[in-house]
Amino acid sequence: MSKNDSPLYDPSTESSEAPEQQVLTVHRFLMRCRAWAEEHELPKYDLAVREATRPDASEKLKAWRTYVRFLDHTLEELEDGTLDHWFRRDEADGM
Repeated sequence: MSKNDSPLYDPSTESSEAPEQQVLTVHRFLMRCRAWAEEHELPKYDLAVREATRPDASEKLKAWRTYVRFLDHTLEELEDGTLDHWFRRDEADGM
């Protein structure tokens, strides 16, 4: 982000998107997070572990693998409807 850009996140703004669109937006974001981990972070730390170039590489690799498993679990729950209630305003307000 450049100095002149302000963050897109504004906690005072409520989404006007339908819950179905919100789920798609979150799903797309999580898929991008997963792809980043798979394409960049896991190979980097896997190589560092094999070459013993970083003392913390094993710990980092484990953390990134755990993150991917968490994303997989979350994506599964988004896809099967388990998290639908998080996106319905009337039900999410109770959280």
